[in-house]
Amino acid sequence: MTFQTVVGGLTQPVFVTHAGDSSGRMFVLERAGRIRLVDTSGAIASTPFLDIASIVGDSGSEQGLLGLAFHPAYGTNGRFFVAYTNISGDVVLARYSVSANPSIADPASAQILLTIPKPAANHNGGMVEFGPDGYLYFAVGDGGGAGDTANNAQNRTVLLGKILRVDVDSGVPYAIPPDNPFVADPDPAVKQEIFAYGLRNPWRFSFDRALGDLYIGDVGQGSREEIDHEPSSFPGAGNYGWRVMERSLCFNPSTGCNQTGKILPVAEYGHVSGNCSVSGGYVYRGDLSLELRGVYLYGDFCSGKMWGLSQPSPGAWASAEIVDTSYSISSFGEDESGEIYLTDYAGGALVHILGPLPPTPTSTPSRTSTSGPSPTPTSKATRTPTIGPSIAFSATPSPSPSSTPTPTATASSTSTGPLDGDVNQDGRVDIIDVQLCVNVILGTESDPPIVAGADANGDGLVDVLDLQRIVNAILLG
Repeated sequence: MTFQTVVGGLTQPVFVTHAGDSSGRMFVLERAGRIRLVDTSGAIASTPFLDIASIVGDSGSEQGLLGLAFHPAYGTNGRFFVAYTNISGDVVLARYSVSANPSIADPASAQILLTIPKPAANHNGGMVEFGPDGYLYFAVGDGGGAGDTANNAQNRTVLLGKILRVDVDSGVPYAIPPDNPFVADPDPAVKQEIFAYGLRNPWRFSFDRALGDLYIGDVGQGSREEIDHEPSSFPGAGNYGWRVMERSLCFNPSTGCNQTGKILPVAEYGHVSGNCSVSGGYVYRGDLSLELRGVYLYGDFCSGKMWGLSQPSPGAWASAEIVDTSYSISSFGEDESGEIYLTDYAGGALVHILGPLPPTPTSTPSRTSTSGPSPTPTSKATRTPTIGPSIAFSATPSPSPSSTPTPTATASSTSTGPLDGDVNQDGRVDIIDVQLCVNVILGTESDPPIVAGADANGDGLVDVLDLQRIVNAILLG
């Protein structure tokens, strides 16, 4: 994998996004309460786009300015939304507007939409994002402490441990979408803002800009981290299990827990080799890396490892470690064209993920400089095995309905040479090639011609990137 530092000199960056206004600018959140503007040349504006450090409480390591989402019509209405912890430790959702200067927001335009009291300083969530439906989604942690002793995540009469869905274009300060899953609940105490529940600390979630699917990175307790998935057709009300379960394991009770109605993760990993906290990412839909197209990227804050997740067929998921970096991956983010970036918390940098390049003997895993824009991409050594424990494969469909297209076999009778992705060299790329690639990854297929054919991108490794390339060849023709 190769990475390029866009800009350094940031202080504890925790998120990056764009305004969707065709300006090409990027906006980076610093935990203390500042939004820094990065122009198209990679320079940081000397004056923050917004500075609300005076009202942001950041004494706890998980507190601060946590989330930012620009209104889909930001180019005309100038509105954006932030999530932060205030001085009292409450989680706040607020709306702001840009000033007459497009590079500076108006701090006096603040309107508080929602304030959620919390019993502890950690597990704040804080991700905000507009969905394909135009509604604002807002993640809130379970309230903090350890073990969710109050069972907030399973309690639908509180907003903690949930993803909320609100209409910020109607009502004061917002309206409840009429199709929210608990609008018609007979219990009047149930919070109608709730879209999903049973979450511990959903630090980062995202929508696939092509399919509209929702991916959630939920930070685990003491043993495992998870990625959850909802297809775009899913109506909500998904229960992701916490505190009854930690990922696919029983938590409270520790054995014999009731898994009925719980949605299991599509990917999970343990607290081994320095792993500690998942940072959910994005499905890559950019144009610079064919190998990454359609792969969901996610990483770990402590270890710096990065994984790729794909769905080769409905209900079947494959996840593999792509690279072990030296970054403190606090978050991922997209630019307007679908390119993916990461924020390096400890290094104070915004980093562009360029994608895989053929390995070279001189590649070393040194930390990318944070002193300023890097003139050339910095190559990072990969640790993706051809087979082994970093591979996670599930053939069990999620309880949620699937909206992912079923791969359709396509033939290429006019081809005069080997087809890209034709693992078994039968003259067509189809689901059989997908399964053979999966078998190579899992170690159940070792025939040399098949192994060679499964290396679809020719980088000397057989991993989730090859799997996605084969799926792309089927879907795109």
